[in-house]
Amino acid sequence: MFFNKKIKTTLTEFLTELKSGNENVLKIIGLNESNFNTESYEQILENPSDIASGVIRVKTKFNIKAFGIFNNILLKEYDNGDLKHIFYVTTRDYEKINSVAETIYSTLGTGYFDAELPTSFKDKEKLSNLTKGISESIDDEIMNLWIIENITVLLQYKSQPMFEFSLFVTKTIEKDIDRTSRQNGNITELLKTDFSILFIEQEESKTENIENDGTISYVRYYYELNPTEFNVFNQLEIQQGGNKKDHSFQNGTNLTFTSSKDISLVNMIEVTEKLIKIYGPDNGGTEELEIHELDILENRQSWTGRSWGFNEVHGIYNVDNPNEKPSYSVWLSYDEYGFGFTLSIIGYNHLREYFVSE
Repeated sequence: MFFNKKIKTTLTEFLTELKSGNENVLKIIGLNESNFNTESYEQILENPSDIASGVIRVKTKFNIKAFGIFNNILLKEYDNGDLKHIFYVTTRDYEKINSVAETIYSTLGTGYFDAELPTSFKDKEKLSNLTKGISESIDDEIMNLWIIENITVLLQYKSQPMFEFSLFVTKTIEKDIDRTSRQNGNITELLKTDFSILFIEQEESKTENIENDGTISYVRYYYELNPTEFNVFNQLEIQQGGNKKDHSFQNGTNLTFTSSKDISLVNMIEVTEKLIKIYGPDNGGTEELEIHELDILENRQSWTGRSWGFNEVHGIYNVDNPNEKPSYSVWLSYDEYGFGFTLSIIGYNHLREYFVSE
């Protein structure tokens, strides 16, 4: 194949520039947007997932050689200002794929991956199998994520489309975060269960986390909820530090609500909107549900959702402010590989201590 442009910047040089704070991805590799072809809006409409996720502009650059393996680049601009750079190729070359992964590991560290599934590029056997066309499911994949300030780096190898190897570099636009104290109450005002009474009762089951020295660091207690919370959650996990129940909830305590049944899109929206009405914009400055999020939830795909982490005066906690102390957090998400639509209260003991009147 004839390549009309070979990028001289090595992958190590590229990643090092990103780490140093250089956010101009194209400039680092010696390109600019004029080197790309702009796709028509009609072509964008042919990809419903792009429309749903808020893509407003797509630019392409084919027949290029990047980092010794990728031969195509896509630029996707989103309605929220984010810009995604996608380097991709169809390949079965295990050595080159592994080399790219190891280069990123050595430059950016381990990164993030799903600890419940063998999706890391450190799983050499799985990577080898995928390059041979051996997969555990039709949509099997390996994926790793790294975060550098407002730049995310995602490496992915997929069985569908078969043998697609991609490097996603996304520049996100930082949103203003509302750190004012929340004055509309808290989540306990929406909950029906008296957890003090429930916790006295015998749990359905429990699991203990045992350390290497034999001590129990925390226990997870499982309960059935009747009536349900938010009219959808009928299962509750109470995780508490130590090996015995602390009915006063002075020990570290987390609550996680799930459902044994599929939750409808309408109900998921209702739960989310109730929390947004109380808490407003979350940790990242995001508030109302966006169109692409509705599409994700309707398709029962993984959704990072909304998360609110508070300080002791009920404002969004600023980790960079040494004068603030964290209190509690509320997390709402969808895990397509686990328990589905999930609501968690992290630090329920602090929520009671700071913000619930006895």
